[in-house]
Order: sequence, then structure tokens, then C-alpha cells
Amino acid sequence: MSICLPQGHADVITLPAHEQTYQSTFGSFTVGHAPEYINRIPPLNQMGTTREALVTTAAYGRINGMAGGTLKVGYHVGCAVTIGAGTLGATPDLPVGFTPSGPDAHFNPNPVATLNLNAGEVKEVSLAEKEVPPGITATTIIRDFHIVVNQCTGPVTIRQYVYLYAKSAEVDDSGAVFGDPTWL
Repeated sequence: MSICLPQGHADVITLPAHEQTYQSTFGSFTVGHAPEYINRIPPLNQMGTTREALVTTAAYGRINGMAGGTLKVGYHVGCAVTIGAGTLGATPDLPVGFTPSGPDAHFNPNPVATLNLNAGEVKEVSLAEKEVPPGITATTIIRDFHIVVNQCTGPVTIRQYVYLYAKSAEVDDSGAVFGDPTWL
């Protein structure tokens, strides 16, 4: 006996690196990320309203001057339209003068199904947070982080973010880079 299962298909894309250097009262700081890899994979539940991907990236931050900070890495995930709760029921079609007995006693239940569609949302998925000491390039590497979006009809868009929050005795400063948006 042989069982024919559908073949899984993965689609790996490479998105470019981004880097930005900011000037501050304590010196400068740089925030960036290496090329990122998005491996779009078929959903385990095989539903058309589920999207899955494995993401791989490396993010870094460096603070030049008398300040320390925190590096934060994650993804913004946006769904165009979400599927809400639905209902199933019936609305009977009764003829005028209907009586529950007799030769013409019949009715049509007319099944009804409703599905609530809602405007989509953008969520923030945090992946990592790392302390950045002064004068050191701190890096966080993320391999094959699993992103799953359920109950989404229409496109799902993801975009990587990397924030660097720098703190000195005199000033708090921050900067960010964002990856190129792509779909799942």
C-alpha cells in the first residue's frame, strides 16, 4: 500500500543588510543587521489562512563614547484581513397556511453560514535583547526562528527591526534600522 502525500515546497529568499550610524552628545553609535534569510514553508495544518516561515539573521550594535545600551531585535508582522468568529444555522422557509401535518407538510431549512472578517493588525514579535557595553560591537544571531500567522486571509507582510537604545549620564538616545518588507 502506498500513500501519496503532497510535496512540501520551501521558498528561501535573501534580503539585504542595513546599517545606520547616529551622532550623539556622548559620541556615535551604529545599529545594523546582516543579510536576512526568510524560508517560507508550507503550514503544518495545511490551511490557506495560515502562513509560516523560518527567519535567520544577525543584528549588531556599537556605541562609541561613554554610554552603554540595549539592542532589541524582532519582526513587525502584518495581516491584511483576519477571520473572526462565525455562526452556522438555518432559517426555515414556511409556506403561508403551513400546518405540521397533512400531505403538504414540508419545509425547507435554508442553511445559513456567516463569517466575520475584521481589518488586519500589525503585531510586534520580539526575538532577542542584548546589552551593549561601550566600545564593543555586540551581536545577536538568530537561526530558523519560527513565525506562524493563523486566521489571516489575504497577504501577510513581515519586516525586521533592530533598535539600539543608548544611555549615558547626560542623555538617552536611540536609533533603528528596518529590513525590507516581504510577504509570507
